[in-house]
Amino acid sequence: MAIVTYNATSVTPITGGVQIPIPQTPQGVGLVTVIASVPSIPNTVELKASVGIQGNTGTGSVLFRLFRDGQEIYYSRQGIESGEEQFALVGIQALDNAAPGQHAYTLSVEKVDAGLTVSVIGPVNLSATVFS
Repeated sequence: MAIVTYNATSVTPITGGVQIPIPQTPQGVGLVTVIASVPSIPNTVELKASVGIQGNTGTGSVLFRLFRDGQEIYYSRQGIESGEEQFALVGIQALDNAAPGQHAYTLSVEKVDAGLTVSVIGPVNLSATVFS
């Protein structure tokens, strides 16, 4: 496998760089978008993200979703609490087999539990590496 293209976006590279309240599901908030240029088939797009979150009150979980051109392709759930484990740096890695062309990949987050108050505090980044 060889790297064909690479692109990355960083909303903030530090903790405390943003303060984004995470809404209750099914409403999510888009955090970051990266464009991947896929030249041919066969190909694999490897997506990697890091998101720093802070539990403000309660305990529960958040749901991270990855979209390709507005269509959901991946989701993952992460537990968080406001006591002992108040801060978390969530790492996400996903693979996608996309058709040739330009594709916008967006990472969003929403909270699953109503009793949880949680925020994205940074860092926030997303990268796309295309292999063929």
